Amino acid sequence: MTSHGGSRGRRVLLAVDGSQNSEYAFEYYCTLLHYPGDELTLFHFMDPVSTSSDPEEAFAELKRYKGHYMEGLQRMFTARAIKYDIEPKCMDFEFSCDPPEPGKAICHFVKKHPQDMIVIGCRGLGKIKKAFLGSVSDYVIRHSGLPTVTVPLAKKE
Repeated sequence: MTSHGGSRGRRVLLAVDGSQNSEYAFEYYCTLLHYPGDELTLFHFMDPVSTSSDPEEAFAELKRYKGHYMEGLQRMFTARAIKYDIEPKCMDFEFSCDPPEPGKAICHFVKKHPQDMIVIGCRGLGKIKKAFLGSVSDYVIRHSGLPTVTVPLAKKE
């Protein structure tokens, strides 16, 4: 990993899903973690749910969804990056639906595309729900092998 003064910035993966949690994690990254030269990959996991039983139609549905939804996410996060003086050319947008669980998809991606750090929003599940359901952030922390910043929503005062 190269430090802040090195020849290249850090490679940071930020998990996004359009939720308030991921939007807050993005804001947190922009205000407190970003350094000039960072390469930011916004990673979105797409649940591979289809209404069609025909594999070709299901794939076409997924492509349409990817196109429309990802374009919207890209526009939203690009506008926010500009607000924080982050160059859009330093941002990349990736999506995955394989493996079919978000935590596994994130870990799979960072093994194929090395990153220096992961930033992920967390929902703040209660202890009982977390014990039964687990959480994406817990999975990523345990299996990615990378420093992972989990960002809970700010508490309302």
